[in-house]
Amino acid sequence: MKKVQVLMSTYNGGTNIVKQVNTILDQKGVNVYLTIRDDGSEHSTLLILKKLDEKYQNVEIHYGKNIGYRKSFLSLLNMVKKDIDYCAFSDQDDIWKENKLVEAVKILDENDNKNKLYISSLDIYNEKGLFLNKHDISRVPNNIYSLFSRNRFAGCTFVFSKELALLSNEYANLEMLYYEAPDHDFFLAAIGYCFGFVYLDHNSYIEHIRYENSVTSGGNGIFKRLKVEYKIVFFMRNTRLNFAKTILVHEKDRRKLKPEVSDYFKIVVNYKKSLYSKLKLIRLINCGNVLCNMESIIKVMIGNF
Repeated sequence: MKKVQVLMSTYNGGTNIVKQVNTILDQKGVNVYLTIRDDGSEHSTLLILKKLDEKYQNVEIHYGKNIGYRKSFLSLLNMVKKDIDYCAFSDQDDIWKENKLVEAVKILDENDNKNKLYISSLDIYNEKGLFLNKHDISRVPNNIYSLFSRNRFAGCTFVFSKELALLSNEYANLEMLYYEAPDHDFFLAAIGYCFGFVYLDHNSYIEHIRYENSVTSGGNGIFKRLKVEYKIVFFMRNTRLNFAKTILVHEKDRRKLKPEVSDYFKIVVNYKKSLYSKLKLIRLINCGNVLCNMESIIKVMIGNF
């Protein structure tokens, strides 16, 4: 069976972590190794993690300082083991179906590209266990233009090759030398589109739990949604521009950056300097959602892309 290392970042998750860990360790058809990085939780959560560490041999826990979920997830890429086949990201409070990992592995095994990534839809539930909606990615265009227009993928659905993990880690370490850390799901998907193979599965193998204090907005009402969208447009600045700069400056010939991606990144890097590049960038915006496309156009116009 293939070995899958699950990378989880925790922060004050309490007993919800135990439920998530159980569904990870109960995965069928794969050998699972779980690596947890705690992002400076309070004492009660640390006690729960310590008990998990003592109970399971295939669970490894690192206790870190609070650096925020973005850097915490990206730093987990530094902990990828040499003897595994695939990696997966995990939130601290979801419920995985027992075939979540094996279904992804089956698809990834069929592709010869070393740098490969599987992404699925997910079912969203509230903290009382009631189904809210399905976050269906079946209509999301499968290309770098869509991802840069708006990341509509959830990192907790990601399963990816060890090679993609190691490559992403190299670029993440470079990116964070100069810029603010991006979301881990955007970053890893972008590396996948640059150098490898990305598979989108409309099926869902995960119950994603939304809490009132969740960082993201889905299922938490219109006010929270508007607040998050406002922040995305006006306060999340230059994420795409900075990533494109990192790739173009540090990309090596052996990486074989796809020509269409290289051409697109040159447009992104120059859009603030050239009206022609700005208009060309706007024409390429399409994530499969009209409102999100409009937001991305605004970000380009005000120089926040």
